[in-house]
Amino acid sequence: MRLAVVVLSVALIFGTSALPLRAAEFGTREEALAMVRRVQEKFKKEGSDATFRAINNKAPGFADRDLYPFVTELTGLCVANGVTPAVRGKNLLDLKDQDGKFLIQEFIKIASTAPGHGWSDYRWLNPVTKTIEDKTAYIERMDKYYVGVGVYKNEQPNENTIGLISGSPNSDDTYLQMAYDLADVLNDGDNLRILPIAGIGGPRNIRDVRYLRGIDIGLTQTSILNNFRRSNERMGQTENKIVYIAKLFNEEAHLVARANITSVTQLRGLKVNLDTKGSGTSYSMRDILKALGIEIEEVSMSQTEAFEKLKSGEIAATVLIAGKPVRSMSKLGRTDGLHFVPLPYSQPLIADYLPTALTHDDYPDIIPTGQSVETVAVGAVLIAYNWPKTNVDRYRRVQRFVEAFFPKIAEFQKPPRHPKWREVNLAATLPGWTRLEAAQAWLDDHRSEPVAAEQAVVRQTAASSGAITSQQQVDPALYQEFLRWRQTRGR
Repeated sequence: MRLAVVVLSVALIFGTSALPLRAAEFGTREEALAMVRRVQEKFKKEGSDATFRAINNKAPGFADRDLYPFVTELTGLCVANGVTPAVRGKNLLDLKDQDGKFLIQEFIKIASTAPGHGWSDYRWLNPVTKTIEDKTAYIERMDKYYVGVGVYKNEQPNENTIGLISGSPNSDDTYLQMAYDLADVLNDGDNLRILPIAGIGGPRNIRDVRYLRGIDIGLTQTSILNNFRRSNERMGQTENKIVYIAKLFNEEAHLVARANITSVTQLRGLKVNLDTKGSGTSYSMRDILKALGIEIEEVSMSQTEAFEKLKSGEIAATVLIAGKPVRSMSKLGRTDGLHFVPLPYSQPLIADYLPTALTHDDYPDIIPTGQSVETVAVGAVLIAYNWPKTNVDRYRRVQRFVEAFFPKIAEFQKPPRHPKWREVNLAATLPGWTRLEAAQAWLDDHRSEPVAAEQAVVRQTAASSGAITSQQQVDPALYQEFLRWRQTRGR
């Protein structure tokens, strides 16, 4: 009975007599704001009588699908309503929504206190579904009145949801962990929601950002991104649809074999697991092995399965490119009879890879104290589709993510977040690629802020993580060539 009374009251006061609307025909928050602005402009130019008449007569610009303005004195007296003439001239101060909220009293409070505008959430009748649904109205003071326009929250085009394509749950890579960290730190009710999506990894993440609806941003490896560009260039195409938001951290190659394999050259012609098909590991490791001149018999499986086949002798080695320490690798111990095999850094790798090392601190159960294993690393990068500003919904969606993410980078660098966050330097550039305009704008606006402390943390983290910073750990001439290359590329 109470619900019926409430629905009847709602229908009387704010109107439900409009023709049924399709979901795509519901107004958006931006359109509600624009309508409030139109009311304000007319009020300033032509006065109250002309404004209220335009609202009550549903003049062009003052009625659009389910959008209509309502104007009330700060006393609660309704003076204009674009849907229900019966409420004009009535005091609505005691009006409640479905949950018993004094609706008009809250509207008056928003308009009467600084800054004099804002959104108010309430439960209201949806004229299409005929059910009570979540609604929100933008309220703004206008002289001795307030003007408001409401929208149905469930009918909004997911304007604050960001689809993030990450890694495969079967791969044990770093991307899924980073994606869940992003969601955990940045999710903010209706204001922003990060939706981590398990991906295949490798080139697929780039294609998903490029073509798949609902995917706004993604994680991939810099080597794969560079190969994507080079492939297009070989075909005479200039690709400008993918931009980067930030270069994040480095992912290390973990090559594991039994004790009888001490050099990567011994793997020629043998079965080596390059992780699951389509993964970033499988793609980048083909690059690395080709650069080293080593042909293998490639197999594809999860690391858990690979460890068992490695112990039984069915395969010769398994490899995973992921940010250390990796969970699956951390479970290995000396009693497993497995160890990390060095991956030497060579000149053909300079364009896309970095020299680094795995240390005892990274994997104390498998690397003896004081020892390290040389390997190579590749950068992880956060990418987005290059939406033009004319596509307001999609561009603002990614812009909203940037403006939430960048100021909170320090939060990601604290436990229990993945330790790789401590390597992130938002100002780091990705040679040959354009940064998302909204991300570059944020960095430009904050360029004057101190960055020395952040850079010191990055250097300290790089040193403690085993990144090679001395030519004593790699061929001196090659290391100097790498440094010269990095300097010319702006890294």
